[in-house]
Order: sequence, then C-alpha cells, then structure tokens
Amino acid sequence: MYDYIKQLRWAKLKVGIVITIALLVIFITVMFAGGIGRLFMPRTDIYAEFSDIKGLREGAPVWFSGVEIGSVKSIYFTPKETIKVTLSISSDTIKYLKKDSKATVHTLGLLGDKYLEVSPGSKESEHLKPHDMIIGIAVTDIQDVVRTGEKSIASLTNFIDMLEDILTTIEKGEGTVSKLLKDPSLYNNLKNTTRELSQVVKKIDSGKGSLGKLVTEDKLYLDLSASVQDVKLFADLLRKSEGTVHKLIEDPVLYNRFLSASENLDDFSKRLAQSKGTIHRMIEDESLYENINAASEKLASLLETIEHGEGLVGSLLTDDEISQELKSTLKELNTLISDIKENPSHYFKFSLF
Repeated sequence: MYDYIKQLRWAKLKVGIVITIALLVIFITVMFAGGIGRLFMPRTDIYAEFSDIKGLREGAPVWFSGVEIGSVKSIYFTPKETIKVTLSISSDTIKYLKKDSKATVHTLGLLGDKYLEVSPGSKESEHLKPHDMIIGIAVTDIQDVVRTGEKSIASLTNFIDMLEDILTTIEKGEGTVSKLLKDPSLYNNLKNTTRELSQVVKKIDSGKGSLGKLVTEDKLYLDLSASVQDVKLFADLLRKSEGTVHKLIEDPVLYNRFLSASENLDDFSKRLAQSKGTIHRMIEDESLYENINAASEKLASLLETIEHGEGLVGSLLTDDEISQELKSTLKELNTLISDIKENPSHYFKFSLF
C-alpha cells in the first residue's frame, strides 16, 4: 500500500515537471518569437552620446539597415551634462559600422516605443571598434510637432483676435483706413490725378512742350553724341600732346610743389600760433584794429572838413581865387629865383675892405 502511494506521488511529480517545462517553453517562445538564438550570440558594447534621448529606455532595440542587431544596455549621465547610452550589439555586425556612424532615436509608429537606428557611415571612414563612441541624434517626434503646432495655433489665435479688433474699428468708421474705405474723396482725387496724368502723357506724345521735344525729337541725342565725340577727341589730343595741361596731369612735380607748399604753410601756421611776435600780436591783439579804426575815423573827418572848404587845405581846394593867387605867387617866385641865378651881383655884394 505504501509503495502504491509512493508511485502515485512520483507520477504526479513527473506530470508537474513536464507541465512546468512545457509552460516555460511556451513562455520563451511567445516572448522572444524565434529570437532565442540571439540570446546566446556573442555581444560587443559600443557607446553613443546624446543631448536628449526623447524617452529612450534600457532594453530598447537597436537596428541597422532595418535589421535588429542588439539592444540598449544602459543609460547614464556624464560629467559633461550629456547622456551616454551603451549599445550591446552582435559582434558580427560591428564590421559594417564606421567611426562616423550615427545613432538616431526613432519612434515605433506615432505613439509607440523608442528604438535606435544606427547609420552605416561613409565608405572613406575607418571601421568601428568595440567600446568606440559614436554621435547620437534625437530626431523631432510627433510630440515636438504637436507642441510646435500648439504654439502656432496660439499665435494664429492672437492674430485672428487682433484682426477682428481691426475689422471692428473699420466697421465703426474709426481711423484712417476706415476713412479711406468710406470717404470717396480719395477716389475722386485719384481719378482727377489720373485724368491730368493722361493729358500730360498725350502732350508728351504729341511733342508739345520741352519734355515732349526731348522725347520725340532726336536733336538732343545728336547734340549729346557730338559733344561726347568732341570730348573723346579732346581726350585723345590731350593724351598725345606734350603741352602744359598734359604735364599737369602726368608730371607729379606740380603736385609735389603744392604738397611742399601746403606743408610749409602748415608749419608756418603752427609757428605763428605758438609765437609771440609782431604778426601774432597783429592777429590776436585788438588794439591795432582799434587804432586803425580811430585813424580812419579821424582821416574821414579831416577829408570831410577839407571837402566842405574849411581850413587852408579846404580853401585851396575849393576857392579858385586863392588858387590863382598862389599860382601867381609861385610864378613870380620862380622868376625871381631865375633872375638871382642869372644876375647875382644885383642882389648880393661882398666887400673885404
């Protein structure tokens, strides 16, 4: 009886073990879906540095060219305030990666989990080695687009509110825009201006007035063409000649003389400003101007007195009788001097004894 119970218990135990193993196999098959072999494949770690991983988690798959090659092993912050992600990938795929490969965070579907996509890199770059670092990029996901859209919608709403306020103000007849829309004076002014402009254009087309002649007649063009031709001829003659104008243009001697003269003048001006001599006093001292002004006033007064016939000089200039007497006296005096020169014995007598 005891052996029978013992055999029965052992049979139940074997059934439980078989059922447990079967359930475990079913669980592993469902969870890994044919990827059990990858659990036992050799792995290699590489690193990717991000500024933002957009919600990436440990265990997220790592893809390369659409094929899953590994998973995210760990995520942690660095002293440089960046995020370092460890990627555990199969060892046989690292030979396809380059040093300029990039790891990009993507989303499975619109609102799915995150995963990493590793780019192959350029052909010229070196192959990636275990524990090398690649650049990580976080692309814009749907949440960033939604947030940006919310800001745009808010700005658009504010713009619509402002536009409604402007339209309300225009409907009430307030402001310049409302007057431009409702007041016909602007239209009438534009209409009159257009009519006058049309008349001016007709006059120009008909050749009336100075502007019409400039537009319709070619005389001005011919004159300008002849003038340009003359200028060209003059320039050619000037270039070929050896005269004064050519020397003024080509020879730098005149320029050097002017430059030297300007430097000397500048030096003279500085010395004059710093000196205390006569010229400096004539420039700075106002007494010279006052003396000249006083002398000119006295001279003007004297000339006015003479002009009025006052005094001896005035009488000589204005009185003809005195002038004639003076001329007669001078004439007689000249006659006397001549007679003295010719007959000095009549006027001077010398006796020693």
